[in-house]
Amino acid sequence: MNEAHMAPADHWKRAQAGDPFWDTQLAGQNDPHVAPINQLIESLRTHHDGVRLPLAAPWHGGINAPALIVLNDAGEPREETSFMCIRNPDRAADRQRHLMTEFDISPTDFCHWNGYPWPRLDPKRDLTPEQALTGGQALLEVMGLMHDLKLLLLLGRKAQDAADAVLPQLQAEHPRVHIVRSLHPLGAKRTVDREEQKRVWVAIAQYLHAPAS
Repeated sequence: MNEAHMAPADHWKRAQAGDPFWDTQLAGQNDPHVAPINQLIESLRTHHDGVRLPLAAPWHGGINAPALIVLNDAGEPREETSFMCIRNPDRAADRQRHLMTEFDISPTDFCHWNGYPWPRLDPKRDLTPEQALTGGQALLEVMGLMHDLKLLLLLGRKAQDAADAVLPQLQAEHPRVHIVRSLHPLGAKRTVDREEQKRVWVAIAQYLHAPAS
C-alpha cells in the first residue's frame, strides 16, 4: 500500500488486459481493506443470477479511503473479471487519472463504486426508478462498510439518481459525509464544462488535503 500511496504519475498508466498489474489486483482481492467490499460484491452477484461484477481494486483505498467515487453502472455484461480502478484501459479512467494527477490526489484516497453496480444490457439509458432505488440501497451498504468516510463524490446522472433514491436515509445514517455532485469524467465536453470540472476537483483536493480538525 505504501508504493500505491506514493505512486508518481508515470506509474498511473493504463494497464491493458494481461498486464501483470491485474495479477497483483486479483491476488490482493481479499486483502483486509477490500475484502468486505468484495464480499458485498459477491453477495450482489449472487442475488442477480450470478452476473459478474467488477471488484474493488486493492490498489485503491478500500474501506480505509476517506472518499467514495460513485460512477454510473458496470456497463454491459462481460465474462472476464475486472476491477473498479483508474488504471482500466478506458477513457473514463484516463480522465480520472489526469484529474487526480493534476491535483495530487493519491489512489488510496478513493474507493470506487457504481450507482447501479450490476451490468446492464442498455447502459446508455437512464436508470429506471426501480434500478435507482436498488442501486441506492447497494450504495448504502458499501457506505456502511467504510471506516472513516468523509466525501461522497457522485459523478454523473446515474450515480446521482441512485443516491437521490435513498437520500433521506443516506443523510440520516451519514450526516457528516460531504456530498459532491459533478459531471461524469467523460461528461465535460465543452471548455466551460471542463473548467467547472476542474474547479470541483480543486475543491476535492483541498478537502482531502486539509488537516484533520
